[in-house]
Amino acid sequence: MSAVPATVCPQCGAQFRCGMANGDKECWCASLPALSQIPAKTDGDLAAATCLCPACLQLWLAAEAAARAA
Repeated sequence: MSAVPATVCPQCGAQFRCGMANGDKECWCASLPALSQIPAKTDGDLAAATCLCPACLQLWLAAEAAARAA
């Protein structure tokens, strides 16, 4: 069985492991709340921004929480 390459975050370019792409039963992100909106890649490409690294996902979740609290 060949290894699945690392996923690259469309926001920051960091490589990370996507559990779903690697055949895991559940990805690390499944335990986090879903984003209300998929963020655009820095060049505006929404389709490329389907999976974020842990750091960027946490930043987006915090920004959404702050916006709701305001």
